[in-house]
Amino acid sequence: MSAAIQVHLIDDDEAVLESLGDYLESQGLLVERHARADDAVARLGGDPAETCIVSDVRMPVMSGLDLQKLLAEQGSTVPLILITGQGDIEMAVCAVKSGAHDFLEKPFNERRLLDAIRSAVESASVRKEHMLQIAAVQARRAELSERQAQVMDLAVKGRTNKEIGLELGISPRTIEIYRARVMERMGAETLADLVRIAVLLEQHAGG
Repeated sequence: MSAAIQVHLIDDDEAVLESLGDYLESQGLLVERHARADDAVARLGGDPAETCIVSDVRMPVMSGLDLQKLLAEQGSTVPLILITGQGDIEMAVCAVKSGAHDFLEKPFNERRLLDAIRSAVESASVRKEHMLQIAAVQARRAELSERQAQVMDLAVKGRTNKEIGLELGISPRTIEIYRARVMERMGAETLADLVRIAVLLEQHAGG
């Protein structure tokens, strides 16, 4: 990652904010300290891609779980790590199942937090890149003509040019031309590539 990681550290315990914040800054991270989760949410808009939120579970006004729910509703890609007390483990596990990246049970090693933050940001970066690739494929698929889309759908089902031609009432030679154009527009070098693209599109249909 080229840019420094930005961490929004949220805890209503000022001593925790200072000690964890100082450690993370000593490791080259940029840290914003917040005593309330809603204050952190208001600061997310202009942040760089390499951003992570670290929040205590039990917080005034907006708890760590409320924060996780809000981020999910907003479609945020910023990863969330929860800091939990012994009685909060079950809640933290539920939050992770709902999209939080990780949780750390107090007391924890500061190095463990640093590793979790780096892992969270790396995972988020991979997910973002994956979604960009999906969007690009969806855009290319949308640019196909109706006939090209029909040829693609039949080709990925394993139909030969002759079989596609019979079904669409077009000569095999014309189908070959359509098929070549589809391969070019979808960025597929082989039929296997085209099949993988079709599977990806199907998995994210309506997404």
